[in-house]
Amino acid sequence: MEKVRKTILLADDEPEILKSIGEILERFGYNVIARPDGHAALSVIREGTPIDLVLVDYVMPGMDGLELLKSLKELAPDVPLVLFTGNSTIEAYLKALGLGVHEYVNKPVTAQKLKKIVRAAIEKGQADAPSSASQEC
Repeated sequence: MEKVRKTILLADDEPEILKSIGEILERFGYNVIARPDGHAALSVIREGTPIDLVLVDYVMPGMDGLELLKSLKELAPDVPLVLFTGNSTIEAYLKALGLGVHEYVNKPVTAQKLKKIVRAAIEKGQADAPSSASQEC
């Protein structure tokens, strides 16, 4: 049976971070859908694109990461969420936990730490899902 590649939705308004994290994830064997803001990321979910994990930057113009996570939880409650931030606060951390994020990560993040976080979040998402026929990347 062929391994099914997992798809990660990545939202960050900083083009260089979007590119570098996207490239790292692709090297690890994931499909990456990169979007520069919360509204564009949300449209991917609304289109019905199957997503295995969402990685979101906290500070973005228009719709910040917490607003995006709240909308994602309503539209795709079983998809695991990871929030990245360069501006960590206790308040943001607690709000993110309240929205059910799998991980709250301070930028910058190493490739190996990113790999570990993504793998753990996807495994948790599979374990929490009602039924999953796909295999991990």
